[in-house]
Amino acid sequence: MVSGRTGATGPASGGTSSTAASGTSVPASAATDMMGEPGPSAGDLPLSTAPGSPDVTTGSGTATATSSDAGAPGGSNGQPLPTCPASATAVAGERTQSLMVGGQTRTYLLHVPPGYTGRAPVPVVFDFHGLGGSGMQQRNLSGWAAVADREGFIMVYPNGSSNAWNVGRCCPPAADQGIDDVAFVRAILARLESEACVDAKRIYASGCSNGGGMSYKLACEAADVLAGVAPVDFDCVVGENNVPSCGGCTPARPITEVQFRATGDAAVNYNGGPAPIPQGMDFPGAEQNFADWGEINACMGTPVALPGSSVCQTFPTCANGVETTLCTRQGGSHCGNYVALDIANVAWQQFQRSSLP
Repeated sequence: MVSGRTGATGPASGGTSSTAASGTSVPASAATDMMGEPGPSAGDLPLSTAPGSPDVTTGSGTATATSSDAGAPGGSNGQPLPTCPASATAVAGERTQSLMVGGQTRTYLLHVPPGYTGRAPVPVVFDFHGLGGSGMQQRNLSGWAAVADREGFIMVYPNGSSNAWNVGRCCPPAADQGIDDVAFVRAILARLESEACVDAKRIYASGCSNGGGMSYKLACEAADVLAGVAPVDFDCVVGENNVPSCGGCTPARPITEVQFRATGDAAVNYNGGPAPIPQGMDFPGAEQNFADWGEINACMGTPVALPGSSVCQTFPTCANGVETTLCTRQGGSHCGNYVALDIANVAWQQFQRSSLP
């Protein structure tokens, strides 16, 4: 149990260039995470992303949409919808875009759902790849694109500098070079808000392994623009020491955090301890991380089962009505649990209940 500042109780147990994406699916076997394990086999992927299955439509830059934008007619918390920017040029489809951040050309895969018309603001979800991966690999792994197409929100799959994210104590080479990946995300968002009709109160982040760590980094340092995060198979490592692993994490506001972990993860051990890659990396473990976030979000009470999901436990009350949740797969593997835990759908359900004030 972690005690301290709350009554939380531990678990009972620049540039403007863009190019159209090729639309070629990356086989799941190629989605190898350098933390130690390959991605799941085709049998553990959603049917829409298994090798040989068609991609969602890729953008040519000239596509138009005729259907109305998905989403409720009201904005966040029932407030009037903001006016869409006159400069909005985004169209439905998928394309790679680039911009300059910190003297580097950075790239990201932008996925705009087929029902998008630019006439009503839509949410945005960032999805970060693991160490050694890419935005396209994460797009083909996580299943978020299918949920985005069904629900009508925009997906962003950024590419890490040298395929890594600086999330605090991890991961090289981005952490060693002091890459400011939070600035990268803010730059993407600023550009997206000028090129698309975005609901600025409904921006979220997810990601697996090193990408899950990036979600935590954003929760700690960009809660002014993000309403929720859903890290997968990683712990918060923004602190200098393993305990408290999230030491120094002071979000601008409480933020919804739903984490997904597997007891069979050999790369980031569920119970904590040293990791095989990178050498010298140590993790606090899923339950300690969960308790830490219970404190960060000023949660009260003993975690209970999340309604509708027996594998998830959540604090009954957290500050400002945010949610703090841990979903656990018995067995499983590193970044191989997206289907078994229904990660994209469970996370989206919680995101839908979370928006900026």
